[in-house]
Amino acid sequence: MKMTRYLSASSDVLPLVFTLIAVAVLLYLCYLLSRFIGKKANRITSSNNIRILERVALSQDKGLVIAEICGSYYLIGFSNERVEILKELDASMIHGKSKTSEEPNFFSVLNSVLKGRQDLTEHNRGHKNGKS
Repeated sequence: MKMTRYLSASSDVLPLVFTLIAVAVLLYLCYLLSRFIGKKANRITSSNNIRILERVALSQDKGLVIAEICGSYYLIGFSNERVEILKELDASMIHGKSKTSEEPNFFSVLNSVLKGRQDLTEHNRGHKNGKS
């Protein structure tokens, strides 16, 4: 009688464990596929002569871009109606241009989001306790 209980418990748990492993493997494969597609998309859109260094949205259909075109830097305004070079910039005016060349990876973004959430919860606890 005890032996049948053991077999029954293992027969109930094994499919659950295999399903959990299959889901984990599937999620990992999806992660690898998304990285592969992201790298391919960057290669397709990357150019030796034109790079977008920074982009800021001013409204839903308007924004500003700092672009490097053939070694010169430009401030470009864009909207649905037109694109216009507003000003040519000196290289000395560009701050942190080396930061744009390296793309953030998933884990660094996740860590920064989690750290931000932790800081936010600690900040809220301080307000609840009467601290500023």
